[in-house]
Amino acid sequence: MPSFRPDALNRLAVAVFERAGAPTEHARCVADHLVSANLEGHDSHGVLRILQYVDMIDIGRLKPTGQMQVTKRFAGGAAVDGDSGFGQVIAGGAMRLAIEIAKANGTGAVTVRNCCHTGRLGAYTQMAAEAGLVGIVVVNAGGGAQLVSPFGGIARRLSTNPISIGAPTTGSHPIVLDMASSVAPEGKVRALFQAGKPVPEGWMIDAKGTSTTNSAELYADPPGALLPLGGAFAHKGYGLAFMIDILAGILTGAGYCEPNRVYPGDGLFAMAINIENFMPLDLFSQQVAALAGYVKDCPTAPGCEEIFVPGEVEARKREVRMREGIFVEQGTWDLIEKVCQRFELDPNSFT
Repeated sequence: MPSFRPDALNRLAVAVFERAGAPTEHARCVADHLVSANLEGHDSHGVLRILQYVDMIDIGRLKPTGQMQVTKRFAGGAAVDGDSGFGQVIAGGAMRLAIEIAKANGTGAVTVRNCCHTGRLGAYTQMAAEAGLVGIVVVNAGGGAQLVSPFGGIARRLSTNPISIGAPTTGSHPIVLDMASSVAPEGKVRALFQAGKPVPEGWMIDAKGTSTTNSAELYADPPGALLPLGGAFAHKGYGLAFMIDILAGILTGAGYCEPNRVYPGDGLFAMAINIENFMPLDLFSQQVAALAGYVKDCPTAPGCEEIFVPGEVEARKREVRMREGIFVEQGTWDLIEKVCQRFELDPNSFT
């Protein structure tokens, strides 16, 4: 497939979600999030999710009109119920609430339960960083979507349980770490599977515990599993995933990994830290920039041309894709076309 202009994909996504029952405001929020993920090179969290979200609406797992409901509010935080709404709508609202609380109290912690797939976490911690705060977000799948084997195991017991941390700097873009606690997020395997491509060595095992590069094994019966982050030291990724399940699953009330757990929606824990309560924001930002400069100035290993700090690759990718467009794999585009046909939309009219 050719590359598409970001605005064209955005308009297409808005139209699909509106036809699926989403208010225009929610449709735009989700479309903006998906296309932004594509722009930053995270195609696993981009427009390929359109079909998934429509399917979730069909089976009643996603309520396209769902609104964030604050069920408890106190000085340093709040608890939120997502009303089965779009994760991008609910998580974005939760981070804005955490920022509001942090500006008033120094720190703000918000728990979220009962919301659908939250998408790329870096979008939310970047919100905090752009507001002059530090943002921290972790998410689990409410104890469902178990895709990852524990260190030393061969069966699925945990979700990919990602974490993101964002911080302001005087540089051209915030510092944003966004990573799964597994070797790769499920979405990257999904993208390769839809493209008919293998996964890299070391990402997955099959149902018997044998290393495999066949992306289809993750969706086989019986299924394979993703591996925790860390390779020979995967106990570190496994430990991180375990603790994230506690924060995002148990503390939020969203649900933790247990037998026969069906995906009920994401659990999310968001925190914002008001830097000004600890030190001047300008000084903090200058020192973050100095740290980044010092690290980037490190002599490079053979075969490495440049050292990047968290968020830098995404910022550069955005510049390129804004200029050259977003490439959509043929398998993904075929699925998008089917969704458009169902809602009597001409996908070519948006390009």
